[in-house]
Amino acid sequence: MRSVKPSTIPRALTALAAALGFIALGAPSASAHPTWQTYSANSNWKCGPSDNLSISTSVIFQTCLITTPNKTRGQLVVVVSNRSTKTVELTGGQFDSDLYARWDGETDLSGGFCGFHALKAGQARGCFGDTAELPCGLGLRHSAFVWANKADADETKPFSTDRLAGC
Repeated sequence: MRSVKPSTIPRALTALAAALGFIALGAPSASAHPTWQTYSANSNWKCGPSDNLSISTSVIFQTCLITTPNKTRGQLVVVVSNRSTKTVELTGGQFDSDLYARWDGETDLSGGFCGFHALKAGQARGCFGDTAELPCGLGLRHSAFVWANKADADETKPFSTDRLAGC
């Protein structure tokens, strides 16, 4: 049996306590980004018009903006619903670089990207983008791209929102 030096135990306990302190006090929370996952829309979701992917009229997609109650922060999600009888290979979902465009000429904020997912018949999944600050009083244009079954990217129909509260 291997013996443990007495000085090793206090170091291990110190390291464990530090790790637990980091988790309890300052570890960043998990985000919904960047994998395809189930979702549940509520009153904080505003969605653009739905459309079908070019591969099938039975595969519907749209872009939605999820906001905080005071509308100061938002997160985009592109949702895909497979109403067909076959599995669809989602090879990517990405938000346009103008997703959180600042119409005041400042730098665009990042969106996000989701990779491969086999979307089975009857399933719906969402690709969640980064959470970002919504510029006060500025219009925002939202859209996303989805690649499926080796076809070229399809872009969701864009829609616009304004941040009215909290300005």
